[in-house]
Amino acid sequence: MINIISSCTNSKKQTPSEAFKIASFKTDMHLEDVIDIWNKNIEKKTDVVYEATKLYKGGAWRATLDTDAVLASKFNTNLYVASAGYGLIHSKTQICSYDSTFASSTINSINKFVVNSDKNANIVWWNMINKFQLFSFQEGSYFFIVLPHEYLSAAQDTIKLLIEKFDKNVFIFIANKHPIPLFMKNNIVKFDSRFNNFQAGVLSNMLQRAVLWLSNEIIKKDIPLSHRELQNHIETEMASYKKFNMPVRSKLTEEEICIKIKNMILKDDISSASKGLKAFRNAGFACEQKRFGKIFKKVKSELT
Repeated sequence: MINIISSCTNSKKQTPSEAFKIASFKTDMHLEDVIDIWNKNIEKKTDVVYEATKLYKGGAWRATLDTDAVLASKFNTNLYVASAGYGLIHSKTQICSYDSTFASSTINSINKFVVNSDKNANIVWWNMINKFQLFSFQEGSYFFIVLPHEYLSAAQDTIKLLIEKFDKNVFIFIANKHPIPLFMKNNIVKFDSRFNNFQAGVLSNMLQRAVLWLSNEIIKKDIPLSHRELQNHIETEMASYKKFNMPVRSKLTEEEICIKIKNMILKDDISSASKGLKAFRNAGFACEQKRFGKIFKKVKSELT
């Protein structure tokens, strides 16, 4: 059995109600109070519920579903979601749409609240909303953990328990240079930016695309589920490719991005999100394409 654990996505097929938007809570609230209200809203299920598999969308999610399908051709698989709204859930779980994230600098970031402890806000949030019981996993199971660094950090207490119980059967895939907790070190399988020269695509879903590629390689070439074997295969295949060098850009808060966009529209006569993003990046600022488009549309509508 291979249990795939992927992160939730910002893009969803249904817009959530205000009760399920972190942006609806005042930033001066204590995190524990927000969690209490959030959990009560989940219990009430005041919104329409959807199967998690059918709620999420986007390139990263498509790659995740394809990975599950590829591995299922040889192994028994289960797909789980590390959700910033629900904790660890099976992909068939019925949930309400929501806007919450462990990533920083957005209006729906969890780490903007006051924490009544010395722990990181994301870790506190995860541990208080996650209801999944790890004993439900079969003995001898394998785990393919495919999470961005913010989610790895938030869910680290859960991942530590998985490693303690399943040891070398836990594979944590990463594709960045962000620091990770030391206890994860022996479970890492690493990609780097060479993969984007090997297989061109959007950088924001490179990790999911890379794990999909590796899953196909595991099936086609019968690669053993070993950290050393998988890492060696990655290094062999990537050896002839150069690292993809990303220009260094500054990250802004959502409020700061709104101000920049407003100036673009009013002063520079930029009317499209694509031209706006190009100008934004040329000015040395960083923003994911979908996020910029969403903010641009919002600012433009407010000005008309």
